[in-house]
Amino acid sequence: MDTLMLAVKIIITLLVAILFVQNIALVEVRFLTWSARMPLALLLLVIYVLGMVSGKALFQLLSRLRRRRPHH
Repeated sequence: MDTLMLAVKIIITLLVAILFVQNIALVEVRFLTWSARMPLALLLLVIYVLGMVSGKALFQLLSRLRRRRPHH
């Protein structure tokens, strides 16, 4: 089972590396009055990290709310 998980991790890492190498073109990102040009791969990485952080924060908030709620 460990060999299978290692193989899956290697395949996913290779796919992500291919995604990044193929998406190095510059794109413009605008948010309200802020604007920046960055490689698409970097933008994908930033969005992924922001999603992980916000997902973890939401999960922790929901866990705290469940612990506070009295059980019926």
